[in-house]
Amino acid sequence: MAFLRKLWGSKKKNTSSPACPSPPVSSICEEKGRSGEEDLNAWLQANGLAFLYVRQNPETFAPLFKGFLKRPDFLVLLDSIGLIAVDAKNHARWKGGYYTLAFESELRRVITFERLFRIPVWYAYRHEEKGKIVWYWISALKAVEVGTICESDKTGGYLEIKLEHFEKIETNADLGKLYTQRLPSLAKINAF
Repeated sequence: MAFLRKLWGSKKKNTSSPACPSPPVSSICEEKGRSGEEDLNAWLQANGLAFLYVRQNPETFAPLFKGFLKRPDFLVLLDSIGLIAVDAKNHARWKGGYYTLAFESELRRVITFERLFRIPVWYAYRHEEKGKIVWYWISALKAVEVGTICESDKTGGYLEIKLEHFEKIETNADLGKLYTQRLPSLAKINAF
């Protein structure tokens, strides 16, 4: 955790504080994850986007991916922009208006994927509003920059990311918002 303290400095919180509860852990996490992937798959199709769904079966993993890299769920081709990687998340939003993201088992491995393949990675969080599914997107690099690290003995730490840092995406016309997203500074990413 010393590395995390150095990386995130004074923004670190301790999970014993009521302001920073542990992320939800349950036996249905895998099923929720698959459901989120299916919903994003349906959304991508309904919006006429060109994409490749990356199967997550362990027997299809190249040795490079074992332990060090996390594969995204989708590779999405955006006309005139290029290829982006997208990881679907089906996590509940916390009452304080934020989403969580595991540090060691998730973010560190995704950033490694981004560095090696030189493909920007985005997280798409599923959320239901007024009976329909909308998506809140954030780039992996912005998550590092704006997230607050929370310590957890069980998970190795996680980020708490306020909703204000996400882009709400309802239709393919909203995808242009992704490229106007700015990073406040590069200090944390540079230290990563």
